[in-house]
Amino acid sequence: MASYLPFDEPSLIGLYKKIWVASFSCPSWLSSGARNLIKRILDPNPLTRITIPEILQDEWFKKGYKPPKFEQDEDVNLDDNILYFSWL
Repeated sequence: MASYLPFDEPSLIGLYKKIWVASFSCPSWLSSGARNLIKRILDPNPLTRITIPEILQDEWFKKGYKPPKFEQDEDVNLDDNILYFSWL
C-alpha cells in the first residue's frame, strides 16, 4: 500500500529488533482503517496478532474484495502427467 517495506535495516538482527519493538510508522496518506490493519498484521506477539480469518472480516479489507472463483478442472489423468515428465 505504501510502495515500500515497513522496515529498512542493513542487518537481519537489526530488522528483527525493529519488528519486535514495532518501531514502524505508516505513511500519512493511508486511511485509519489501513493503518490499523497493518499494525495488527505486524504485531510481534503471535497471541495478539490478527489471524487470516480476522483479516478477511476486517472492514477495510472487505472494501471491494471479491473472493476468488475456482473453476473445477476436467478430470485429469495422472498417467498423462507422468508420461509428459518422463520425456523431459
